[in-house]
Amino acid sequence: MVKKPTVESSVKMVLEALEKAGYCQSTIHSFKRVYERLLKSAAIMGTETLIQELVEHFVNDSAHRRTGQYCHSRKKLHTSCIRKLREYEERGYFGWQPSRDSKVDKPSTIKFQDLHIHFLAFLQEEKKSKNTIESYRNTSCKFLIFIEKLGYTELKAVPLKSIYKFFDELRETWDSGSLRTAASGLRSFLRFAEGGNRLIAAVPDKLLRKRTIIPVLTEEEERAVWDVLQTDAVSSRDKAIILLSLLTGIRAVDILNLRLKDIDWQGDVINIVQQKTNEPLVLPLLPAIGNALVRYLTNDRPKSDSSCVFLSRNAPHVPLKEHSSCYTIVRKIFTCAGVRVNNELKGTRLLRHHVASKMLKNGVAIQTISSTLGHVNPNSADVYLSTDEEKMRDCALTLAVIPMKVKGLK
Repeated sequence: MVKKPTVESSVKMVLEALEKAGYCQSTIHSFKRVYERLLKSAAIMGTETLIQELVEHFVNDSAHRRTGQYCHSRKKLHTSCIRKLREYEERGYFGWQPSRDSKVDKPSTIKFQDLHIHFLAFLQEEKKSKNTIESYRNTSCKFLIFIEKLGYTELKAVPLKSIYKFFDELRETWDSGSLRTAASGLRSFLRFAEGGNRLIAAVPDKLLRKRTIIPVLTEEEERAVWDVLQTDAVSSRDKAIILLSLLTGIRAVDILNLRLKDIDWQGDVINIVQQKTNEPLVLPLLPAIGNALVRYLTNDRPKSDSSCVFLSRNAPHVPLKEHSSCYTIVRKIFTCAGVRVNNELKGTRLLRHHVASKMLKNGVAIQTISSTLGHVNPNSADVYLSTDEEKMRDCALTLAVIPMKVKGLK
C-alpha cells in the first residue's frame, strides 16, 4: 500500500508549486496563512494526514477571526486550499496558472485587496479561462475602487443605488458588449463576496447584445488560400494547422493544446476537451486533415517527449503556446494568397466564422452548427445568420405591405 503523504509535506509542495507557477507573493502569503491554520487544526486533532474529519472541520471553520460571524470568502478560500492539497495527493502535480498581469489599479483598502485575491483564487479553482479571469478581475477591481471613492469599506454598507451609479459611469466609455461582460463579472464577484448577494438585484440584466456582421472569406479568397496550400510554400505543420481551422472551425487554443492521444486514427475522429468551455468535443478526422497530420508527424515533427502535436521548429522544440502562433501562420498564408492584405480580421477566428457561414449556406441547422463549433449555448450560433445575405433578404419585409400616409411616400 502506498503511504499517504503528511499534511505538512503536501502543504510544502503546494506552496512551492505556487511559487514556480508565478503567483504573486501576496497571494502565496495569503495561502500560507490558511495552511498554517490547517496544520494547527491537524495537530489539535492528532492526525498527520488529510483525513475526512479534518477536511470537514477546516472547511466549516468559516467564522471571522475578529467578529466571530460567518465569513463567505474565508470558507471559499479554505475550500480552495483543500482542493489544492487533494489535487497534489491524487495526481502528484499542480496545474493552475496565475492570471495575467493587468494594468488595472488595485483597491487601496487592505480588506478589499484580500477579498480580491480570494476571488481570483476562486476563479482559478473553478478553472475559468484566462480571458474570463482577466475580464472579471478588471470589473471587480473597478467596482471596489468605485465604492472606495464613495467612502465604503465593506460591501454590507453599500446601497443598491451605488450599483446603478457604477454602470452609469461605465456607460460613458464602454460599449454594450463590454457592459454585458461587466455585468456578468460583477454578478460572479457579488455572489462570491460576503454581503454581496443583496446587491445582485441592482445589476442590469437587460443590456443590449452587440451585434455586428461577421466577416468571412469570399469564394475567391477561399480558392486563393486553397491554391497556396497546394504548393510547397506552406510547411506540413502550418498546413495541418490551417486545415484544422479551415475545415472544422476549431479554436486556436484547442489547436495548440491538441495532444497525440486526441487523434483517433481508427475511428477517424479527434476527441478534445475545449479549453474555453471545459466541454468535450468530437471532430471528424477529414481526409485532408488526416493526410496533413500524417505528413507532419512522420516527416517533419521534431523528436520530442512532448505529447503536444504541434511543436516549434527551433530547439528546444517546445509546444506552441501563444494564440499569436496561429495568427502568424494564417497571416503568412493569407499574404501568399493575396487575401485580406490590409488591416482586416485575419486569424483562426475568421476561419471559424467562415466554417459556420458555409454550413449555414449549405442548409445545416443552427443547432448542428452550434454543436459542431462546440458552443455551450445553442443560440450562440445565431450570430452567423448575418453572414447569409440571401436568408437575410428573405427575412426583410417589402414596403408594399406598410401603409404610407406621409405625402410623397404613398
